[in-house]
Parts: sequence; structure tokens; C-alpha cells
Amino acid sequence: MANAGAVEADWFVVCSSPCLESGEKVWVMARCIHGRRSGARLGGGVGDKKTRVIDGVPRCAWLDADIYRESLKFQPAKGDLIQCTYPKSGTYWVQYIMQLILKNGEPVKTYNEFTSHTHALEYMRHDDWKSALPIRLFFTHLPVCEDKMNKEVKYIYLARNPWDVCVSFYNMVTDVSIWNFQDSTFEEFVDAFLETDLGYGTYFDHVATGYALKDTPNCLFITYESIKRDTRGAVLRLSQFLGEQYFNVLQQNEELLEKIVELSKPEYSRDVLVIDFQNNNSDEWKNIFLRNKLSCQRGHRGDKTKFPMVRTAIIGGWKEYFTPELLTHMEKKIREQGDNAAFMELWKDIREEALAMSDISQ
Repeated sequence: MANAGAVEADWFVVCSSPCLESGEKVWVMARCIHGRRSGARLGGGVGDKKTRVIDGVPRCAWLDADIYRESLKFQPAKGDLIQCTYPKSGTYWVQYIMQLILKNGEPVKTYNEFTSHTHALEYMRHDDWKSALPIRLFFTHLPVCEDKMNKEVKYIYLARNPWDVCVSFYNMVTDVSIWNFQDSTFEEFVDAFLETDLGYGTYFDHVATGYALKDTPNCLFITYESIKRDTRGAVLRLSQFLGEQYFNVLQQNEELLEKIVELSKPEYSRDVLVIDFQNNNSDEWKNIFLRNKLSCQRGHRGDKTKFPMVRTAIIGGWKEYFTPELLTHMEKKIREQGDNAAFMELWKDIREEALAMSDISQ
């Protein structure tokens, strides 16, 4: 009989994470685990959860292999903006705020309207795409390498603390069918999140690449938590990064600034940022949903053909999910990362709170 707490079977696999705008591979070591710690449900291990393997590497389950390969050769144009995030870090929220700024405070009323103004870099083709906004907005879940960045393009890296990312990601993969995770426990997902590549590279490697860009002139590094705690300041920072003309308008028009800050609240976007898997005016977005035959277990307001991208939109939701044992697992992973997790200083207060709730004696 295996010892209590032992991992029944594990192995190490090497995976590659091509940087944005390059086919060059950066080799990363990831650990896959089958089986669980003592007391956890056995069977249905991480290995049978779905990613899409492209050229021998686990990638996001939503991807089309040919489109993904084409995206690695994509060359953004002068003036484009590319936002990079690890999944469930606030991607749609920042895109939504930028659209409000570029639309001079005019509300974003529908998901179709929202998607007409933004493109998912590795998920769709961009041939001849022209945005109605003055700046083309892209987002990607691929890491960005500084030596491959275009100096005439602007980049935003958005980071969020790993505890809340893990919970938000868990709620998505247990709702949307494509990941084959709908019947899994939170403990199982924490194992997957911390010990495997879910198709985007590991969380720690991903955020480390973004944090390394924080002093790069054409890159804005910003955190989800800073936007939540000071939305007004974040709107001004984003407007200035988009262009001095947008910043000047907001500085001179307090009413407009307050309107954008108000519209940036979750209660305004919750019913707008809802993915409709069956209907979309954009052929590119529609193809993503239809080719994967997506459905939800819970859905949006009972409609299982729709998925809400905005759930609670809070800081600290992790406290309702993480047990002391799981918090210990997270803390050990952070320590194992060493200097690669230097960015964790961004969430020193959250880490201290999590550590106090864990099984680790300080």
C-alpha cells in the first residue's frame, strides 16, 4: 500500500512555449501528476483532461492547429495594441475598459459589439481586419518575449494573484464542456494548475515573463488588484498608455472620467461579456465556438449555450475554496520557484494571509 500523502504515479515532460511573434521555442519543464494525495478521489487524473496537442506541445483546448501556427507568424501593424494575460486574470475586463476609453465613454452594449472591436491573437485569422476603433486591440494568452516585441506596437501585461486565478479558472473549466473537467474537484484542479501545463505554459513562468517587461517603454504592466482598488487611477493609466490625447480628454472632463469609471464596474459588464456559443456576428469568433461544439453545465442565467466571463469579479474569493492543505501546496510551489516568483511581492499582503491560513508554521 502506498504511503499516505504519496503521489501514486508521476513523470516529467518537456514542453515548449513559443513566444509571441516567433516560432522559436523556450523549453520549460512541467510535471504531470496522476493520482491524488491521501483522501482525494482517484481516477480521472490530470492526464485525461483536455488540451489540444499541437506539434507535440499541450495548447489551449479551444485552438485550431493551423490558425495557431499562422498566429506565430503574425506581424502587428504600427499603432496596434496587444494585451497579454494568463487566463482568468481579467483579460476581458481590461479590453472592455479600453473600449470605453476609445469610444469616449459610449457604453459597450452587447457581446457582438465587444468582439467586433477586439481579436484573440492565436485563436483567429486577422487578414484585412479593420477595427471601427482608432486602435486595433488584440489579446493573447501566449507569453511575450522582449526581443521579439515590435517597438511600434504597444503591449499590456495584466497579472492577477494565483489564488484568485486558480479559483476563477476552476469555475470556468468545470462549467464549459471542452476541458472535460466538469466533474472534477477543486483539489484536483489545484494539482493541475500548480503541477502541469494547462495549455498556456505554467502560471509562474507566464507571469515571470510579463513581470520582466515592467520597465519596457512600450509595455504597461498592471495588476488586476490595482484596477479593483483604484479604478479611477487605472483608467487614467490606461488612457495615457493608449495615447496622450485620450488622457488629456479625461483630465479635462471629470464627468466623462467618472462615467467611464462607473461603466467599468462589474454590474455593467456582467450581462454584456457573455459568450454566446451559437450566435456571433463575427465569423472568426463564431468559428471558435462552433468548431468546438461548446456547451455549459451551469451557463448564464440558466442558458447552457452561454458562458458569463464576469462572475464575482472580487479580490479574495479564494478564501471560500482553498483548504489549509491546498494553501500549503500553493506556498510550497511559490517557494520552489525561487527567483522565478519574485513577482509575488506584488501580492505580499495576500500571500501573508494565505500563509497564516495554511498548515505551514511561519
